[in-house]
Amino acid sequence: MQQGAMKPKPRTTGGAITVVRRLDGIDVSRLANLSLNENAWGTVPGAVAAAADAAAHASLYADTRSWALREAIGAFYGVDPACVVPGNGSEEILDIAGRVYARPGDEILAPALSFAQFRIVAWRLGVDYVESPTTGQLDVDMDAMIAAITPRTRVIFLANPGNPTGRAVSGAELMRLADAVPGNVLLVLDCAYAEFGDAEAGAVAMRLAQERPNVLTTRTFSKAWGLAGMRLGWGVATREVADALNAMRGIGNVSGPAQMAGIAGMRHAETPAWLDQTLANVIRARELLTGGLRQAGFEVPVSHTNFVMARVPSDAGFHAGDVVRRVAEAGVLIRACDDYGLDDWLRISAGLDGPMRSVIETMTDMAIRG
Repeated sequence: MQQGAMKPKPRTTGGAITVVRRLDGIDVSRLANLSLNENAWGTVPGAVAAAADAAAHASLYADTRSWALREAIGAFYGVDPACVVPGNGSEEILDIAGRVYARPGDEILAPALSFAQFRIVAWRLGVDYVESPTTGQLDVDMDAMIAAITPRTRVIFLANPGNPTGRAVSGAELMRLADAVPGNVLLVLDCAYAEFGDAEAGAVAMRLAQERPNVLTTRTFSKAWGLAGMRLGWGVATREVADALNAMRGIGNVSGPAQMAGIAGMRHAETPAWLDQTLANVIRARELLTGGLRQAGFEVPVSHTNFVMARVPSDAGFHAGDVVRRVAEAGVLIRACDDYGLDDWLRISAGLDGPMRSVIETMTDMAIRG
């Protein structure tokens, strides 16, 4: 056969969703980044030193079971370590859940405007991805979501609070969904932003995962804990589900430095106060962004995360992409949401005062000038 006559065919079923984008003529690596929802106030105490110590033994494999990490998670959150699933970020656990419970011909269900990884899991598996509609423009329509469950549904993903929307579902609504999900369907509650949202809803998600044999709740160290670069997440479920997921995950899927960073962070005496201060910082920054952008004429819904969504008015005379470029020229990177079908929306992380005030001033100037 002639070389080059045929090419391998990618088995994806939709377009790519790009997290980090190029801006022609602008070196985005030199900008203050308010596009990825990182913790602008640093890393949980003790984690960096513990990771550095672990890196000194990089020639050796880390514990493939991540057992000490699972014990630390269990002690901090009050869950059975045997029911904890450690992951290379919580995204890996979402992927494992799909691989364990869904096959081609099945359906994965999620609300519209959900975390991009949900769709990617379905693409990887050749599973049909089904979206239930929103109510208003950004909120989960729980009635529609429950109605979208079919005999082919095998996995349901719900991010709470949501990304990219920043919106949240109450604990009562989570219970209603869990009660409606058939026993042969895995309900995955992705709570990556739980620290910034409704504490009661977060508690309900944890309780459901421990009590219901078809619920998995995932959490991450990337956001509130300031360990995004370590790629460290975890899930909790009943023992049967946890055993199935742990059997599927990669051997040594969590690196030694990541394990030690998570353990040290959860065991550090200053951690509870540090997390409280992080939450206070996020709330203050979120309120600053919300107030400043609303005053400038942008629609900014209430957020339950460490970022806000801002909508460019239809009569503004400019588009979301124009705002991203102008703000980048002022030294800050923010995110347009057109790849979610939200062409007139922007997502802006809560961060330090300087970059946020630059965003507010630039967007206010654009609104004034049109």
